[in-house]
Amino acid sequence: AKRALRRRRKLEKETKQLIKQEELKRLHKAQAVQRQLEELEERQRALEISGVELERELRGEADSGTKDETQMLHEWFELVLEKNKLMRYESELLIIAQELELEDHQSRLEQKLREKMAIDGKSK
Repeated sequence: AKRALRRRRKLEKETKQLIKQEELKRLHKAQAVQRQLEELEERQRALEISGVELERELRGEADSGTKDETQMLHEWFELVLEKNKLMRYESELLIIAQELELEDHQSRLEQKLREKMAIDGKSK
């Protein structure tokens, strides 16, 4: 009986360590996703500023210098394509963040279940 109890405690300890490691992995991944989202936001802001300036030049509201309209339109379309690409990437990052939240929630529920299952038969 003592041997079985020791084995059970050892297994519980190993399980807790694995859970802790998985939580840390999720935390690191969530932090990386957050950093990427912040960088993405800055890049989108910079693109927006460039786009506004380019639109002014196209309308003739700002001095376009030596650029011709064809060149400016080409740049504008490039900006639009880049912005769309960034928006898709942002969607992917948000999905990953949501997935991490769900994994964390699942882990907490599994832990609660283990705790409930660990209660001896008389207390249940």
